[in-house]
Amino acid sequence: MKNQRFTLKKDEILSKRDDINLLFSEGKHFKEFPFKVLHRKATENDGTSLQFGASIPKRLFKKAVDRNLLKRRCKEAYRLHRNTLKTNCEEQNIELHVMLIYISKEAMKYEIIEQKIILTLQRLQAIYAEDSQ
Repeated sequence: MKNQRFTLKKDEILSKRDDINLLFSEGKHFKEFPFKVLHRKATENDGTSLQFGASIPKRLFKKAVDRNLLKRRCKEAYRLHRNTLKTNCEEQNIELHVMLIYISKEAMKYEIIEQKIILTLQRLQAIYAEDSQ
């Protein structure tokens, strides 16, 4: 792959309140411990094929330092491994919204989070590959 971009741009982050509300109300979900993954095909096209968000509940991690550390780990693993799913979304001309919700009560190491995010992205790729056929 030439000119592979690994940066996570602002428009690739799921931040619109309406999009997040639709994702929680109409989106599908599955669990890949330590994550609950919400996903939905967006109806309007903003130009970005894949938007991502990560949530670490305050009731599980009281300190903001702990939540921010886990959120950074999730974003970094996602940023490094999202390219295959993003390419598939662009080829199929779909826009996908994805939210990871951390459900474990323990802070996990980066290596474990990375493995689970890779599995999550592969699972999403399989789900939306089936939808296009």
